[in-house]
Amino acid sequence: MAIEDLIKAVEVSGQERITEIIERSKAEADEIIKEAQVRDEPLIKRHLDEAKKSVEIQRNKLLSAAREKHRMDVIKTKNEIFEKIFDEALHQLESVRDRPQYRDTLKLLLSEAVAALGDSDVVLHIDKRDETLWKEILNESREHYQIVTDLTCAGGLNVYTRDERFVVFNTLESRLKNAREIYRPEIFSILFGE
Repeated sequence: MAIEDLIKAVEVSGQERITEIIERSKAEADEIIKEAQVRDEPLIKRHLDEAKKSVEIQRNKLLSAAREKHRMDVIKTKNEIFEKIFDEALHQLESVRDRPQYRDTLKLLLSEAVAALGDSDVVLHIDKRDETLWKEILNESREHYQIVTDLTCAGGLNVYTRDERFVVFNTLESRLKNAREIYRPEIFSILFGE
């Protein structure tokens, strides 16, 4: 029986030893995990901070791109409105011949163009539809300019020096085109409060 008691005592002692080894291993494992967490915490924090920065940069890029697209869309829309206004103005010029002040407008356009050239020996390039009216205006003013009916325009004229070295474009369309560029900032201010 002594052998059995001895075996039993060895088993009990071995079991105690196994339990002690397991508990010590578990405590060592817990300590290793705690050390790893403490050691890895700055690394994890750094990676999280880098990820946050990267997300913030991407967010800012996307917001910036969206703002720029919106700004370009607004500019495009404003330009489209501006163009429609001048297209309508150009369309309105088609009926200018029917207005009573058209004769006075032509006289003014002629006077400006001749004064700009500083020359009384000029050639008037006009629209064929205005030929009779121009002849009447020139007879009334006792001017004897050569008339060439080679324009198609809403009204007005182009005045050339006889040698064609200088020209003043004074059609209604050319004046509208000039006004379009000159008054663009003011028109935008009126339309869009800029």
